[in-house]
Amino acid sequence: MKNIVFFALAICFSVHAELIHELKSATSTDVRVDRLPAIFVEKGEPPSAFLPAGAFESVWKGKLQLSKRQRLLFSFEGEGEASLSVDGKNLLAETGKLGMTKSAETRVNQGEHVIEIRYKSRADGSGQFRLMWEERSFPRQSVPPTAFTCEVEDRVKQSLLRRQGREWFATMHCAKCHTSAAGIGSDPMQEMQEIAPLLVNTGAQVNEAWLRTWLESPHQLRPGTYMPSLFDPAKETHRQDIADVAAYLASIKSMEIPKAVDTAKKKKKKGGEHFHHLGCAACHTLPEQRTADMAGRRIPLHHVAKKFRPEALVAFLKAPDALAPHRGMPNLHLSDEESRTLSAFLLEKAEAPAPPKASKGDQTRGSQVAMQHHCFACHPGMPMPERVAIPSLEDVFVADWTKRGCVAPAPRASGVPDLALSDAAREGLLAFRSMAAVAMQSLRYNDKAEAAARKFHSLRCDACHARDGKQATFDASETRHYLEKPNQDQEKVDQTVPHLTFLGEMLQTPYVNEVIRGAATTKSRPWLDRRMPGYLNHAASMAEGMARIHGIDPKEQQVIKVDESLAKSGAALIDKETGFGCNTCHAVGKQPPTAAFEVQGINFDLSAQRLRREWYDRWMDHPASVTPNTKMPQYAPAGKSLNSAFEGDGAKQFDAIWHYLQSVKNTER
Repeated sequence: MKNIVFFALAICFSVHAELIHELKSATSTDVRVDRLPAIFVEKGEPPSAFLPAGAFESVWKGKLQLSKRQRLLFSFEGEGEASLSVDGKNLLAETGKLGMTKSAETRVNQGEHVIEIRYKSRADGSGQFRLMWEERSFPRQSVPPTAFTCEVEDRVKQSLLRRQGREWFATMHCAKCHTSAAGIGSDPMQEMQEIAPLLVNTGAQVNEAWLRTWLESPHQLRPGTYMPSLFDPAKETHRQDIADVAAYLASIKSMEIPKAVDTAKKKKKKGGEHFHHLGCAACHTLPEQRTADMAGRRIPLHHVAKKFRPEALVAFLKAPDALAPHRGMPNLHLSDEESRTLSAFLLEKAEAPAPPKASKGDQTRGSQVAMQHHCFACHPGMPMPERVAIPSLEDVFVADWTKRGCVAPAPRASGVPDLALSDAAREGLLAFRSMAAVAMQSLRYNDKAEAAARKFHSLRCDACHARDGKQATFDASETRHYLEKPNQDQEKVDQTVPHLTFLGEMLQTPYVNEVIRGAATTKSRPWLDRRMPGYLNHAASMAEGMARIHGIDPKEQQVIKVDESLAKSGAALIDKETGFGCNTCHAVGKQPPTAAFEVQGINFDLSAQRLRREWYDRWMDHPASVTPNTKMPQYAPAGKSLNSAFEGDGAKQFDAIWHYLQSVKNTER
């Protein structure tokens, strides 16, 4: 089945809501597409996947699109050398510490305008840049991603294809078998640092019959898997190899798993409700569905009953990353009741377990077969030979991938794994290989912002979260029939999951890390049925990368000295009687909102640890410009407040509220 493109990032070669970004160093040139004209690079770091560390130049090109005529002032943030032109007119140039000056007020008509932003890093290769704007109707803020668009030309298409090939090469663990004599460096590409699942307790987790089916054809059982086909079931010797390896894996039991499955009908029904409320269908097809969802990139569940021992499925749902730290399956922090009932539901809906195969496997011989096929390369802990005779990474990159090896089309030489590559996947890998030494060197570069962008898609954040005006792909109505009363959730408060357009500049990086890890002690939106899944081993890198995408230093520390007088004024401004009535919808610690209708606001005691000041100002100025469907009103249009405090100056009022929010950060619930 030609389907590995199932999990790859889709490349769209039409119009992007992005900018073309060309990067140059003293020796190399690279081009990619960025959501924003923004960058953050520390000394000693590569500015992109295909550029070495050192001084660099960036040029962002595309179009600025406006829905109405505006009189704009532009400015920069960061340090280095920068310039901006719109429709060929130079509007601003600055050197050194950026943001000290602004452009003249410029009238920009409705529609699209050619924009070019140039930036040079510091001499030591470190750099930080952001593009800001302001107008009479709104204060200084970053230009949002939705303001940009570009048409991707052929050279950019080829660069995107190379990047796709690079991601495939790393994610398929090609360099685990083909190791480099020179090593892959101290901080390589993020996917190069990841490992396949540990097989140290396989026998206690999965059924031997399923292991045979899996080894026979992993790509048919789970379309999109990066597990290669190592055997040809049509050959009798290979069928015996499969039986032997399955027997060996089934013999590995490092610990027994306590039985804890309740199969009562009521429990199964409850499990179906959990499946719906948790949004499992965002990443998985329904357990009774036999056809693959290639377009949606969802993982099938119809074979879970064949795969898992019942008690093991419960344990897996409780801690899916215990033996697979880099698996896409997150930790949903299920309770014992949730994991038991969800397991019972899945086991009932999925296909019945297959009977054991007739031929008996030899686990001792299976260990040797697993060694011969180098299972140890991807799965730590598997038996290793004294000597490994596989072409090195350097040898692989001088070989012709079109004629031999894993990427070559069938028929392949005996012993070469079948990766079930689609034509698009093969094209991407060949495009990556075409850069030879540059491509191999790129595997040693941990391009942190690009890595976070890749994980946003590969971990399916876009299934639940909208971003840049593009809606989430998950449709909750697909699983509503699992509810006892199918329309019951439609009567609840708004279940809209927050969009992530401004994530990197909205939230403080440590807080983003805690949320992605699943370690946040308090839910910011406790009314949502869905919960933020925990990606323990991806959290730190994703949080840092998301900040870098917006040109934010992930190590920045927001230190606020609370002005008690301003905080007192802020407390009055949030009150229903003396101010805007913020506490009508927002709780303050243990103090609930006074009259929240349909949708609550986020508890104010989380504001200090969550929000960056810059985003707070943007939000308070015009909430609907950030989140169009928000219930939050605009209290000071064009900075003029209807409240008389601070002579109606909205900016000063919002500053007072900010100081108040910092003062309630330690409120206990």
